[in-house]
Amino acid sequence: MIEFSNTSARFYRHSGRAPILGLILIGIAGFVVTLVLGVIYGYLLYFIPFIYLNFLIVLGYAYAISFVLSWAARFGKIRNILLISLAALGFGLLAEYVGWVSWLAAILGSPVNLIGFFFPLEVIGFIQEVARQGAWTVFDFTPTGGLLYLVWLGEAVAVIGGITYLTYSNFKRIPFCEESDAWAEKRSILGTFAPLANNEQFKAAVSQGGFSAFNALKTLQAGQNRFTMLELFECDKCRNFFVLNVDDVEVKTDNKGKQDTKVKSVVSNLIVTPSIVSGLRRLIEEKTAEAIAPAPAD
Repeated sequence: MIEFSNTSARFYRHSGRAPILGLILIGIAGFVVTLVLGVIYGYLLYFIPFIYLNFLIVLGYAYAISFVLSWAARFGKIRNILLISLAALGFGLLAEYVGWVSWLAAILGSPVNLIGFFFPLEVIGFIQEVARQGAWTVFDFTPTGGLLYLVWLGEAVAVIGGITYLTYSNFKRIPFCEESDAWAEKRSILGTFAPLANNEQFKAAVSQGGFSAFNALKTLQAGQNRFTMLELFECDKCRNFFVLNVDDVEVKTDNKGKQDTKVKSVVSNLIVTPSIVSGLRRLIEEKTAEAIAPAPAD
């Protein structure tokens, strides 16, 4: 059993700081990438009229823009989750609008029609006309009117919601070391263990500073599809700032061999000292030794 020093538990949360240069960077990067990718997106949807490929294009569009926004936020050292979320929502709306303008320009047959970006009322008029006539046909069926608007609404939710959610989740995940003025991006899996007997009881104990609760972790048996995972973020600059996550993970495999992983947080953003990290590593070594030790002879 490892001796852990009892201390008050502290949890990480972003400080809310937003350097002006970081805000300028995310504004410029977001605007440029949204315009460029928006034009490509609209033309791809027009020239690749296959519903399944269109679905992948929509997801790729949302992911690409959220990736750039997340990068700009990290590079600019923005630690304000509200501002990042609002920026992602704003660029999500812009991405949807630019996509519409580009798609309509492709329908009208000339890139010159991209100037419609500056005339929203004309864009709306074209959309209404397309809705009356239909945009595409699937199995000899051409959706129009309300049904087509419903499809477009789903696409808009995927683009706007996808950009907002992905940017938010990526930004929220990585802690920032204020002392070193750097992101604690070094991620490692300390270990995997058998499922906890009681997640809530474990969380309550750790939240009150009872780190000895980690001694209750048991060796993971081969073949178990559910386990407890310890994930650690570390500041590689000062090597003195650590944030620990404890997750309940379940991996299910269907009859086609496809895996579905569900992750439920048990303890999130727990700030741990170097001595606690050292103790956890010793604990993992002990559990590993137990797992590989030969069974006693009869």
